[in-house]
Amino acid sequence: MTMPSLLVTVCVEGDNLQTRPAIITTRNGEMLDRVQGLFQQYRIRPTWLTSYEMAVCPCFQEFGASVVQRQSGEIGAHLHGWTCPPHYMVSEDDCFYQPYGFEWPQTVLRDKINYLTDALEDAFQTPITTHRAGRWGIDSHYIKCLHDRGYRVDCSVTPFVSWRKVPGVPGGRGGSDYLNAPYQHYLMDLEDPLLPGNSSMMQVPVSVRPVHRNRIAHASVYALQRMSLNYVQRATRRLFPSVIWLRPNGRNLVSMMQLIDEAEVAQQDYVQLVLNSSDFLMSGNARFQTEREVHELYEDLEQLFERITRKFHSRTMSEFYDLHTQDVTSREPVFSS
Repeated sequence: MTMPSLLVTVCVEGDNLQTRPAIITTRNGEMLDRVQGLFQQYRIRPTWLTSYEMAVCPCFQEFGASVVQRQSGEIGAHLHGWTCPPHYMVSEDDCFYQPYGFEWPQTVLRDKINYLTDALEDAFQTPITTHRAGRWGIDSHYIKCLHDRGYRVDCSVTPFVSWRKVPGVPGGRGGSDYLNAPYQHYLMDLEDPLLPGNSSMMQVPVSVRPVHRNRIAHASVYALQRMSLNYVQRATRRLFPSVIWLRPNGRNLVSMMQLIDEAEVAQQDYVQLVLNSSDFLMSGNARFQTEREVHELYEDLEQLFERITRKFHSRTMSEFYDLHTQDVTSREPVFSS
């Protein structure tokens, strides 16, 4: 019997982008050898989702080349439209407003995807087929652009979470709404990427789960949303006012362990751990400002990996795609509440 998958995705991007810096630095690239050592200790093969500023960073180029050469992980793409050429302003200050990818004109977005993909493939001499959108924002045109370029996996969907009230360009519609998105992997409908379809491109949503009374809600409960009655959807949203991510923040180790337990009991095919390259740089991320906090992050990851690797087998996104493309079309889609 095939073990379920542990998918570790690392968003590799400039330092502390939450502060919206006018000048982007890439010092966190110097910290990645240490975290790679931790991954190797637990035989974890992550997917490094790489932005343009890191694709042209000599330090990360050396690191990524080693990853590819030793087959210790996968290099993927992470598009920040405000840093990736060709440059085309959609606001008075794109570095500050950090627009969503779909807020650029369609032709410009396509050019940015191609430019980033070319840069990564030239730097690392490997096909780039896995993607995550900057700020988690996708739409149908975005997915079509990725599909046309040959991408096989996107992992931008954050179930049970809406980014509608998180602005991009001033006066825009905000980010993507994933409240009712599937919470398990599926082949996408290119016209509506939040619905299962018959394309060759897979969506692998991040492991986000609703919380009820300080506990992770069981899948059998929040799967009630598959009933189409509006009153059921409203009721389940009242039941689950908050969510927990499989994403360390320095205070959520117990909740992450509960999420792993729930995934195991529900016999889910995977869990996806989300990290950011700036997490490992002191003061490189709002979550981890001191050396002690970074040290505690490593301690939390060690405990988490000790737990996860007992029942989950580490795979890159491409390996997960290959494993599941044969049977994913036969699955009933599983949606958020």
